[in-house]
Formats: sequence, C-alpha cells, structure tokens
Amino acid sequence: MHDFDGMVGQIYDAAVEPGRWPQVLETLSDFLEGAATKLTFQNARTLRSEASSVRMPPEADLTYAQYYYKTNVFLPRIARLRAGALIPVWDLLPREVYQRSEFYNDFCRPGDMCHPIGVVLANEPDMRVVFTCGRARTAGEFEPEHLDRLRRVGPHLVRAASVGLRLSRSELARSANVEALDHVAQGVLIVAANGEILFANRAAEALLIEADGIRIEKSALRANKQADAAKFRRLIATAAEQSDTAGGVMALARPAPRRPLSVLVSPLKIEWTWFVAGRPAAIVFVADPDSAPRTMQAQLRNLYRLTPAEAAVAIAIARGEGLQAVADELGISLTTARTHLQHVFEKTETRRQAELVRLIAASGVYDRLAEPAPKGLRTL
Repeated sequence: MHDFDGMVGQIYDAAVEPGRWPQVLETLSDFLEGAATKLTFQNARTLRSEASSVRMPPEADLTYAQYYYKTNVFLPRIARLRAGALIPVWDLLPREVYQRSEFYNDFCRPGDMCHPIGVVLANEPDMRVVFTCGRARTAGEFEPEHLDRLRRVGPHLVRAASVGLRLSRSELARSANVEALDHVAQGVLIVAANGEILFANRAAEALLIEADGIRIEKSALRANKQADAAKFRRLIATAAEQSDTAGGVMALARPAPRRPLSVLVSPLKIEWTWFVAGRPAAIVFVADPDSAPRTMQAQLRNLYRLTPAEAAVAIAIARGEGLQAVADELGISLTTARTHLQHVFEKTETRRQAELVRLIAASGVYDRLAEPAPKGLRTL
C-alpha cells in the first residue's frame, strides 16, 4: 500500500524547496501506476511553454520548450479550465484527433505519454501550470481507480503550486539583489509582464504613495497619464517577455511645474528554478529630476576608477547626448571622445552605450552639475 500521507508531505516540502519536485514526480508516477510525469509551465500571454519531467527521454524538456509546445493540442483547451480541474482528456479532444497529431506521434509516443491524465494546478493571468502523468501505448489507458487517486492527490498539488508561485515572486526579488536596490536613490521596481508589482524599493514606494507619475492599479504598475499608459505597458511586457524589442526608455508626464519622470525598463534575467520558469519579469528604473540629489563626477570615478574626462563622457552618454555633442561640450576631438568611451566600456565591463546607460541608472548616479543642488537635499 502506498504511503499516501508521506507522499503528501513530500509535495508540501517541494512547495518550499523546489529542488524536491523531481522526486515528487517520481513518487506520483508510482502512485498513479504511470510511466512519465511532468509539470508544464505555460506563459499565459505568449503561450510559450516549458516542461519539467521525469522518466522521459533526456532531451524531452528541451525539445518541448523549443518546438513541441506549439504542437500540444491540449493546451488551448486546458486554458479554459480552472485550477484544480481534472483534465477530461477525451472530452477536450477526440482520441483520433490526438493520435493523428504531430504532438502524439513525435513527442508523446517516444516519451511514454500516449495515454495521459492530469490536473490543472494553476491558471493565473500570467501563468498556467499543469501536472500530467502518462502511460506507454502498450500499457493501455488509465482505469477509474487511477483517476480516483488523482482526485485525492490533486488538491494537495494545487495548494503546493500556489505556494510555489507565491515564493517565486520572492525568488525574483532575491535574484535582483533587492537589499542593494533598497539603497539606490532612484525608484526601482520588479514587475511581472502584466505590470504586477513584485518588488518596489523605498524610493519607488514614495513615488507610488504620492501617485507621482506612476501609480498602483489593482496591484499593477501604471503610468498616471493616459497618454503614456499604453506605451508604458508595452515596454514592460516586451521587457518581461524578452522579445526582440525588449524594454526601452520613456518619459512619464507629471502635472506642471514638475518635470517628467525618466524611466528605463529592462528584462530581468534569472536562473531557472522550479515554478520560477515561465514567470517573466522586468526591472523598472525611475529617476525623478526634481528630487535627484547632486552627485559629482567623483562618484562615477570612485565606482569604476574613471578619469575625469572618462566620467564626463559617461555622464553625457547617460543623458542621451551623442558622441559629437560630448566632444563639443568637452572641447575634444571626436576621436578622443571615442577613445574615452572605449576606456569607459572596458572599466565598467560594458560593450554598448545602452548597457552603459543601464549600469549608470542602476548605480543611482545623477548629474546636476549645471544646477545647484535643491535646498535641503543631501549632496552625495
């Protein structure tokens, strides 16, 4: 007799220790008298999917993520099911349609997933998670007894998945070194593809409380001005999905006399872990020109051991000025400006101007040399 209570304990252990999921899948395969088992993570926006499996060919997860998720004839139908629902396979799709599909013949049969049963573990606005257990073609279909077993264990899997997804938000924040971000002078936020705020540092929280250029709407980050809203959402979505047009910069308007916020949106790349894969995220840097403290070029020089000329070039590039304008401002030739910029790239370990701008933004460095520091603000 299978130790059901022990298996349930394993499931909840995996919820907080993701590395235990492969062992849980092995145990579930035995419990359901199946062959292979897998968890499928689907991005609800892009429909891209990844799978983490046991007892399937070693290359199965990679080929699924690269191609076969596109052929999965069940996923579009599963998208309509709520979390906790058992997947009524042949109610979703006629058996003959499934068995004629590329997904069945080229992916499921080699992986002993010919006869599947499963349960929807999560169906959230940005993420779907599905558990599937399969049998080889020669083993025959699952019996009603196996479906009863899945009904017993299903609610525990759903709760464990919910915990895992919540903890993934903490993992995203941890991966971005949030303790360091909290000390950055400018606003820094980590957001999901739909704008859901996963983390905000102190400076960002202050802007959100005042609804000053940015605001919270149903737990999501939004631009205050309607004219900026669509572009801001698009920047976040493309950065989170790491598309070809990932992220970018824009200004978010504020009521006069305040100047617009300067915003940089960039992909947040994190290492794969269970229940974190498929949760796309972006990092948003928000600079307020009306409250930014004055920082001398010495700050950049101290951080990256730049010469005064190199620091001046770096700051000018961060302002969005072209190299010719930098050369004219500093009274040097374009060739010399290029040389200084190359030295900056080498010392900051960046390769392009966009990377340099992102690095300076993340460092919280502001240049207000042309203006006196606002009264009452500490000069760094």
